[in-house]
Amino acid sequence: MADLGDNLDKLEEAKDALANKKISVLGLSFSWTQLVVAAGVVSSAVGTLYAGFLMYQKVEEVANLDVGAFEQRMELIEQKVTSVDDNIYAIKEDLKGDIRRVQDVVESVERSTKDTMRDVNDDLRAFRLDMKQLEKDITDKLQKALDNPLAGN
Repeated sequence: MADLGDNLDKLEEAKDALANKKISVLGLSFSWTQLVVAAGVVSSAVGTLYAGFLMYQKVEEVANLDVGAFEQRMELIEQKVTSVDDNIYAIKEDLKGDIRRVQDVVESVERSTKDTMRDVNDDLRAFRLDMKQLEKDITDKLQKALDNPLAGN
């Protein structure tokens, strides 16, 4: 156990020695902590510059947009929508006219059918009356012929 304690003490001394150790860069002396902080500051600055550059590119893209072309495109789209609306209205009116014509034809066919059925019924009634009259005439003639076979009627 004593060896473990000695080893821990040596490890702490090495850590302290490393933390206090100075590194020379371009003739300047820095500690590890100062180098880590400097690296963080430099990377933050570089990231900020890169983000600014990207933002500048986006602003340039927006600034270079041709607003007139968009307005012309919108006007063209509006004209097409208006044209479609007009066409839909015309089609609607044509359909109304077609429906009215079909209704008129159906009503005409119904009237014609009723008139035809009325005529057929009238013809059937007349035919039945004629048939009854014919039957009566034949029956009368038969009865006369049976009543007086020698008369010749």
